[in-house]
Amino acid sequence: MNALRETAREGKRVLLTGGTGYLGALLAAQVLSDDWADTLIVPSRRAQAAGTMPEEIHRELIALGTDPDRLADRIEVVAWKGAEQVSREDMVSMLAGVDTVIHCAGCLDYFDSVALQALNVEFTQRLVDASKAAGVARFIFISTAYAGGYSGAPIPERALETPASDPTDYTLTKRQAEHVVASSGIPFLVIRPSIVIGSAKDGRYSGKRYGLYQQWMGIERLLSDRYHDELHTVATDQPLNLLHQDVFQASMASILRWVPDGEHINLVVSNRSAPSMKQLWQMICEVTRPHSVVFYDHMRQVDLKAIHMRQRAYLTFAQTNLEIGAYPWQFERGWLEQLSQRGLVFTETTADTIKICQDRFVRSSSLLQRYLERFGNELPARVEYRQHHEHTSSLSLSMA
Repeated sequence: MNALRETAREGKRVLLTGGTGYLGALLAAQVLSDDWADTLIVPSRRAQAAGTMPEEIHRELIALGTDPDRLADRIEVVAWKGAEQVSREDMVSMLAGVDTVIHCAGCLDYFDSVALQALNVEFTQRLVDASKAAGVARFIFISTAYAGGYSGAPIPERALETPASDPTDYTLTKRQAEHVVASSGIPFLVIRPSIVIGSAKDGRYSGKRYGLYQQWMGIERLLSDRYHDELHTVATDQPLNLLHQDVFQASMASILRWVPDGEHINLVVSNRSAPSMKQLWQMICEVTRPHSVVFYDHMRQVDLKAIHMRQRAYLTFAQTNLEIGAYPWQFERGWLEQLSQRGLVFTETTADTIKICQDRFVRSSSLLQRYLERFGNELPARVEYRQHHEHTSSLSLSMA
C-alpha cells in the first residue's frame, strides 16, 4: 500500500452525479460545508429555481450546522433528462471546466438486471468517455463494499477479481463499473462504503428504507399488527458491517484530501466491535418482546409452511439481505488506518450506536407505538432464545 499524500488534494469545479440521492446529498453537504469544492455542479431532473439548491442538500447542510444560504452561490443545478437519456454531447458540455467528477448515481434494484447494467455499467462508461473528452483531471467512483462478491477471501483494497458468485446483480455491476473507471486512463479513486445507516450521534437517517431499515420496516409493517408469541427468523453470529452516515461523511472528507490517485478504499467498520444480526434481533425484541425467538442459520432450515403467514412474508421480503448478512465478510482497512493516524476520527459501529438509531426509529413509528399501546401491559419480562437444532437459552431483557 502506498502512503498518503503529503499535501491535501482540493476540488475546484466538481460535478457530482446522484447529488439528490441519499449518499449524494450527504457528500454534497460535506464537500460544500468544509470548503473542499469551490463550485459543486449537480445534475437534476427536477426544475430548480435560480439561486436555490435541491432540498435534499439543503437539509443535509442544516444537519451539519451550516447555513445553506451562505453556500447557495457555490452550487449549480444543471437540468438534464437523466442518466438513461443524456447524450454524450450534453455530458461533455456539462463537464466543461470540471476538474473532478464524483460519480455517486446508480441503480440499487437487486432484481432489475437490465437497469443495473444500463445505469451502473453502461452509463459509467459513457460518463468516463465524456470526462476524458472534456479534460477532467480526476474521476471518483462510489462503489460498494460488497463488490467483491462471495469470494471466500477478504475484500482487498485493489482491483477485484471475479468471485465464485455474487449476492446480487447489483454487486456484480458495481464491480464491473469499478473496472471501467480503473481502466479509463483518468486518475481515479474507487471508494467502497458498506451499508450506511443513521448518525452515531442522534440516530438521524435521511435515506430510503434499505438494509437495516428494511428489516425494521418489515417488523413494523408485518409483525406489529398482532402479538407474535413465537418468532422465527434467520440470524447468525456473523458481524454486520454498518457504517453511520456521519462517519461516512467525515471519512469521505479525509479520503478526498489525502488518499493518492489510483487507489481502492474499503470504507467499512471493524468486525471486532460490530454487532451481529442475532444481536440486532435481540435489540428489537427488547421492544416487541415475544415469548420466544427461534434463530436459523439459513433460510433453507425454516419450514415456511409451519410458521405464521406474516412471519413467512417477512422472511421472503428480507431473504436477500438476510443471506448477505449471514456471509462471513472480511475487509482490508489499510487506508482507514492510515487516515486515522492522520487525524480522521472514525467512530466504529457498536450495539450501543445502533441502539441510538433503533430508538429513533421506534419513536417515529406510529405502527410500533400503537403496538406498544395495545400490548405493552401484557408483554413478558423475559424472552427465550433458541437456536434451531441447538441448545435453548434465555436472556432477561429490559422493560424499555
